Amino acid sequence: MRFRPIFALFIVLILSSCSERAQKPKPFLSEKQMVKLITEMHLTEVALKQLQDKNRHNLDSMRLYTNVAYSELFEKYGVDKETFEANLYYRVYYSRDMEKIYTKVHKNLHLLDSLNRQAEVISAKEEMPTSKSIER
Repeated sequence: MRFRPIFALFIVLILSSCSERAQKPKPFLSEKQMVKLITEMHLTEVALKQLQDKNRHNLDSMRLYTNVAYSELFEKYGVDKETFEANLYYRVYYSRDMEKIYTKVHKNLHLLDSLNRQAEVISAKEEMPTSKSIER
C-alpha cells in the first residue's frame, strides 16, 4: 500500500517529462539535407581557413567573408541560421541521430578528399614529360 503513491508519482513524472519533449522544428530538414548542409559547412570552413592563411586578412574582413559564405550556403538550402540551429538542437537532444548524420558527413568528406587526391595525381601525370616529348 505504501508503494502506490510513489508508483503514481513516478508515472506522473514520466508522463510530464514526455509532454515536455520539443516539437520538431518547421521546416524540419531531412537527414539527407542535414548531411549535405553540414558537409558543405565543413568545406566552407576549410575554404575560409585557407583564405585566411593565404591572404592574412584582418579579423573584420574574415567575419564579413564568413557571414557572406554562410548566408549563401543557408540560402542554397532554403533555410536561415535559426532554422538550421533549431534542427541541429532538436536532432542532438531529442532524435539522437547526429552520430548517424556525422558518420555520413565524414564519409562524404573522405570521398571528396580521395577524389581530390586522385585528381592531383592525374594532373601531375599530365604535366610530367613523356619519353617522346623529351628532345634528344
